[in-house]
Amino acid sequence: MNRLKQKVCIVTGGALGIGRSAALLMAAEGAKVAVADIDLAGAEAVAATIRQAGGDAIALPLDALQEESIAAMVKATQAAYGRIDVLHNNVGFTDGRRDNTVLGMDWDYWDTVIQLNLKSTVFAARCVLPLMIENGGGSIINTASMAAVQGMTQPTMYATAKSGLMAFSRSVAVQYGAKGIRCNTIAPGMIMTTRAPNWPKPMLEVFRKHTPVPRFGLPEDIGHLVVYLASDESGYVTGQLFQVDGGVGIMNPTTADLLTL
Repeated sequence: MNRLKQKVCIVTGGALGIGRSAALLMAAEGAKVAVADIDLAGAEAVAATIRQAGGDAIALPLDALQEESIAAMVKATQAAYGRIDVLHNNVGFTDGRRDNTVLGMDWDYWDTVIQLNLKSTVFAARCVLPLMIENGGGSIINTASMAAVQGMTQPTMYATAKSGLMAFSRSVAVQYGAKGIRCNTIAPGMIMTTRAPNWPKPMLEVFRKHTPVPRFGLPEDIGHLVVYLASDESGYVTGQLFQVDGGVGIMNPTTADLLTL
């Protein structure tokens, strides 16, 4: 219950899904959590749940498309708790209607996707790194996607941004490891968040067929890994990519059919 005792953790995109799960689980392990989201009411609901359970949490507004908002989030966390030990960069989204194939994508949407999924993460890291270094170290945990690891039919822009995030994580790990900074990336597979009911059933069945573990992922499957990477238990783990996808990323595509023979 005290794996993260007294650690101060920022979770971006913390109102729902993976971010919400990570925030609740880190708080349950003793962390002080800043829950940041563009949905401030949702972030406050998560923070209130943490406080009702005896934890310590604040809710902060975050518009990841605005650098001023990111900087304000970091400043407010530092002001509230006096330090920052963990940054869980979890913001991410794309509109599949505008972000599909290379030739079919809406080019005017490109800058938005890159800012939201890559540039905002880089900027948030730049904001917290000096504070973490001053405090003797810290852990940065970036959420990528299975789309960043494997070629897919779509989305193209989102996959490109999340792939860049993996390279960025390795750069942080190498450049600032001697300063006590660790940086790792998580690539979730099919996770049953609040968006899941909107996915077409045929698409879900395709993923089910090609997933060795006989279920889809839950936000907690990612949240527990976030806790580990935030804790001192992972003190010798940095620059790594963790694919949490039920085995989709390691299964030969012919296996699903061979298993039925």
